[in-house]
Amino acid sequence: MPIARAEHWLSVTAACFAITLVVMQPSVTSIALVLLALSLLCAQKDRLLLASLLSAGTISVLLPGLISYLIPENWVTTARWQALAAWLYPTSFERFRAPLLMTLALQLSALALLLRHRVRLGAPLFLIMAALLIGLQLINHHSTFPPLLRYAAHWPSLLTLSIMLLGQCLSTTQHWRNKRCLACALWPACGLLIATLLLWKQLHLEAEQKLHLQVAERAQQATTRLSQDIDNHLNTMRRFARIWQLQTVPPNYQQWTDLAASYQQDFAYLINIAFISPDSGMRHVYPFTETNLINIGLRLFDVQPEGRIALEPALKGLQEGNTDIIELLQGGPGIVHYFPVFNAERVPLGAAAMAVSLPLFAEELFTQLPASQGAIQWYNDTQVLAEHGDTTDPGPWAYHYPIHLLDKSLTLSYQPRHQYLISQLPRLPSISLVTGLTLAYLLYLVLYTFQRLGQQHSAMQKSNTALQQEIKKRSKLQQEIEWLARHDELTGIANRRYFLEQMETAQAIRPTSLVLFDIDHFKRVNDQMGHLVGDEYLFAFAKLGEAIIEQHGGVFARYGGEEFVAWLPGHTLSSAYNVADELRQRLAASNLTHADGTPITLSAGVVTLNHPETPDMARMIQAADEALYNAKHRGRNRIERGTLNAREDV
Repeated sequence: MPIARAEHWLSVTAACFAITLVVMQPSVTSIALVLLALSLLCAQKDRLLLASLLSAGTISVLLPGLISYLIPENWVTTARWQALAAWLYPTSFERFRAPLLMTLALQLSALALLLRHRVRLGAPLFLIMAALLIGLQLINHHSTFPPLLRYAAHWPSLLTLSIMLLGQCLSTTQHWRNKRCLACALWPACGLLIATLLLWKQLHLEAEQKLHLQVAERAQQATTRLSQDIDNHLNTMRRFARIWQLQTVPPNYQQWTDLAASYQQDFAYLINIAFISPDSGMRHVYPFTETNLINIGLRLFDVQPEGRIALEPALKGLQEGNTDIIELLQGGPGIVHYFPVFNAERVPLGAAAMAVSLPLFAEELFTQLPASQGAIQWYNDTQVLAEHGDTTDPGPWAYHYPIHLLDKSLTLSYQPRHQYLISQLPRLPSISLVTGLTLAYLLYLVLYTFQRLGQQHSAMQKSNTALQQEIKKRSKLQQEIEWLARHDELTGIANRRYFLEQMETAQAIRPTSLVLFDIDHFKRVNDQMGHLVGDEYLFAFAKLGEAIIEQHGGVFARYGGEEFVAWLPGHTLSSAYNVADELRQRLAASNLTHADGTPITLSAGVVTLNHPETPDMARMIQAADEALYNAKHRGRNRIERGTLNAREDV
């Protein structure tokens, strides 16, 4: 009763917690917890059909999420899963589906409820699997970066499931006692299960670490290529400025346009390649955009004074220089780089100005990192210079890289989208986890089945041995019964029944003789020496007669009391007489005596059948009995011949 009450209140408490979670934070996890708690309550109230339906509902609710963890990306993309989740819940699919370990723990608990107390189908192993998965969710994975995959649920969900699992254990473990096969099958399966969980943990961490490094390396390669591009364009611009040393006069409009066009095609972010005269006036521009043409003739010292500190040394032929990030005359933030222009005599003719538009420069980088994969920001301290990409559903990882533009150090921030990262994450760890759980379950079933078969085989062997012993006992008893039915219990020789059967089998033999024996004065032995001595004498005479008669091919049997009979097939009357007389003489010569010391003797009557007609057994015995009577009447200790009829040849 106390255990039953504890089961009930644990289930009620878990159901209340689950309903609270659904109200406060609806999700697949909380819905599955409610279904599982109701299923447990129904099972405790013996509403087994409803409990099975609710358990099946729990598994079905979590099944799409589990499939999404296992199916490769090239089969069903994460975007497809996201579109499916959007029909049901307005958030990302990764936040809608239950965490992987929580999904498996809930489904295993539901399976244990479906199986109820069936040990042979693995109900104990399912509960142990669910408990280990809950424990694994409580272990924090220490990593240098935030985890990408949500494998663990929040503590309220874990607490609710733990309470339900405790209630299940209380209601089922009592049915698992004294199950000898259970321990033998459970421990190896648990060992494989623990190894599977440890392997999954390692594979999962390695997969996320590898993906983290791959994304970081990709962004790093993009920034490295851009930095190399900056160096290339600076070297190209220096060569452009040195070309004019081949002439003595400043370049004219056509010369400047022809040469600048080839350079601007290679570096699209150069929005203006201008020739600046010594008085800071803008003389030539390229390309011929409206904003560039408007600026022809303007003195940069006047319209762009923040760049004077870099322009003035270049105009004097002292050194090249560049401005800080300023607002360009063409609009937008940028940097202007100035290169001195000399003639053949090394006399300064002016400066070549290269206006770099930071938004266009950023586009060179952004094209290498697609907008659908994440968000990119390029900024100088706190000033955002350029933005690119999709900022919805940001992932947990952010990467920051320095980019050196001329003598400025800027920062690039790249944050991939969560959906993109999940699509790149290998499914192998999840597949290995589910496969390992399945193998542990199959191992349990195999071991349990073998143990059961072993027990059944052992029980069958014991039953077979007992049955064989019983058969032997009954066979021996039957033999004893059959022997007793054909033999005399006192003397051990054939009785009258066996004697008659033997006569029937040899009745076709001619001649055939029958001898009837009677021990003389045997009553005196019983009266004077006792029945025990009388029994000993009967036994001794029976063995003596059996030995002699069987030696001559006959059958010797006790006919009744102190009377014995012999069947001698193939013996003539004379031959049968001699055999009977031999027995008489042997008995007289034995140590069997009366109380007064006189030897024990016998009398016998012999008859022989010679004609081929079927013998009348009763008549032959009667004839032998008459001959025996004559022997007794004539003084005993003698053999008398008898006749069957007048035709008989005596």
